[in-house]
Formats: sequence, structure tokens, C-alpha cells
Amino acid sequence: MSLLAASFLPLALLFLLLPLWPLLSRWRAGVAVAGERIWPIGAAWDAPARASLQRVQESFSDLLQHAERDGLIRGAREDGALFMILGPHDYLSEHLQISTRRLRTQLLAVGHLDIPGELICDRLVYAQARLNIAHNVVLRTALAGRDAVIGPRARVRQWIHAGNRLDVAEGAILAGCASAGQEIVLARRARFERLLSARIRFGHSFGQRRPAAPLRCLEMQLPAHARQMSDGRWLVDGDLSIPPARQLKARLIVNGSLLVGTGSQLRGELHVMGELVVHHDAYIHGAIQCDAEMRVGECCLLAGPIRCAGSLSLGSQTIVGTPNRPSTIIARQLQIHEGCIVHGAIHAIQRGEVCAESART
Repeated sequence: MSLLAASFLPLALLFLLLPLWPLLSRWRAGVAVAGERIWPIGAAWDAPARASLQRVQESFSDLLQHAERDGLIRGAREDGALFMILGPHDYLSEHLQISTRRLRTQLLAVGHLDIPGELICDRLVYAQARLNIAHNVVLRTALAGRDAVIGPRARVRQWIHAGNRLDVAEGAILAGCASAGQEIVLARRARFERLLSARIRFGHSFGQRRPAAPLRCLEMQLPAHARQMSDGRWLVDGDLSIPPARQLKARLIVNGSLLVGTGSQLRGELHVMGELVVHHDAYIHGAIQCDAEMRVGECCLLAGPIRCAGSLSLGSQTIVGTPNRPSTIIARQLQIHEGCIVHGAIHAIQRGEVCAESART
């Protein structure tokens, strides 16, 4: 009889735990994700651009020197692909027929390069110095040794890299990866997928206010229903609200929604399984994982990497990462309002867009 009971015991436990399986699986997933280091995930995004630059330097080094001395060079590579190299006093518009709307020739310039409006370029565009891309141009890939300027409603289909600064005008679309050695600046209504730079600025800020250094706040204790786990993290069943001007030091898994009040500070890794709302002037130091939507008010400081399974909205003049410790943002959809600054890498899985300055959240 005892043997029979023992054989049915595992089955009975299975039926008892079955209703709790969704919660247990989310708990386990939360533990794994909350402790994961997701910075810097964008470190290799510009690998195709760096590889293309190396190929240009290896294949066209001598020809670029000749073009700098003698001017325009036309030719074909061993695989039959055509190329055109412009000298320092050559202009692309002078070497195109008036009816040309599509360029299937690889284009290189030893100095500045201006791409006229409405042109479609199917092959790599390279400028040793500044690259100017006019309105409604469509580029496949582009490299600029110094700065690059993308005009209104222009489109990059795969990637673009600028050695120093990349300026993106209103309504331009950046598919794939856009990277720059020092800074990327995007105007409102510009759309993007992946961005990588030491500093990424969004739109123009009409106010002078910037996030202040975190102030001294009142210490907050976790609610009584919070349970400490074996690795030091705290699991909060249900929703959690941090009142304004409070400080909480804990590594958290919130099995519900989280509200961070105005001017509050949260120090520690954070995994929120529901909605995450951060009011203005808040400060979060640590990695953030959100399984739903995430809304951040204006003038916030987010020091750690962010991964959001839903849509993420950043209010005006919010700063993510620091120059000394770049961060990463990954979200299904991204709305970043004017005045924001991000140091590091950004990945909008479906759509990213720069919006006009926002009101406070």
C-alpha cells in the first residue's frame, strides 16, 4: 500500500503545481534575464562598415592617390563591377546625364562628395572627407571618412558610417545600422532601426533644463510580501509603487507593474513583468528588463542597459548611459522625444522614431 502511494505521489504533485506553471516559468525567466549583462550588445553592429572600409583601402588605395593628382577615374573590378573615383575638384552632378535616376556604379571620392537629390545608388558610396546626401536620395551603403549629412526624406537601406559625426534631417529613414565615431544627431520624425555612437542626440531641445544629479531621498523599505531569493534578489508578487522622492536599493523582480515616482531613485538590477512607468526627474542605476510597455518621463537618468519587450517611450531631455559607461537600449518599438541623449547603442526591432518634445509624465 505504501509502495502504491509512493508511485502516485509525483503525479499528485504534478497536478497541484500545474495551475502555477505559468507563474513559475515567468519567475524562472525573470531570474535568468535580470542577472544577464546586456551591455554592450551593439559592439559588432558596425562590422560590415569596418570590413567595407578595409576593402576600399586595400583595393583602391593606389587609384585614390592617382585620382587626387589627376582627377576622375572610371574602371571595372575583376568581378566586372564598375566604379568611379572623383578627384578633389570633381562633382558627381557634372558626370551624370540629366536623365540619370539610378546609379549602379560604385562611387568613391578623395575629398567631399555631394549626392544630388532624387538619385538611387545601388552600390557603396564612399567619401574620404565629408559626405552630403540630398533630399529623397536612396542609398544602399555609405561610408564617410569625416562627417555625413543625410537630407530630408533620404533613405539608407542597409548601413551608413561616419568617422566623426552623422546628421540626419527631418523625415529621413535609416534602415539597418547607422554608426558614427563621435556623434549622431537626428531631427524630429527621423526613423531608425539600429544606432551606434559615443553620443546620440535626438532633435533640438528648446528648454535649458537637463537632468540634475540625483538628490538625497528618503530611504524606502520593500513591502512585507516581498521575498528574498537565494542569490540576493527580491521577488515582489503583484504591483509595486515607489512614492516621489524615495530611494530604494535592491535588485528586484516585480511580478506585476512598477511605478517610479517623481524624483525617486532606484539602485539595482530591475525586471518588471508588467508595465513600467517612470515619472520625471527619476534616476535608475542598473540594468532594466521590462516584459510589457515602458514609459519614461522627462529629465530622467537611466544609467544601465534597457531591454523592453513592448514599446518604449523616452520623455524629453532624458539621458541614458554616460560617456564613460555607454549603455544599450533594445525595444520592439521606440519613441524618443527631442532633447534626449543616449550614449552607446540603440535597437528598435520594429520601428524607432524621433518625436517632438513631450510634456511631463
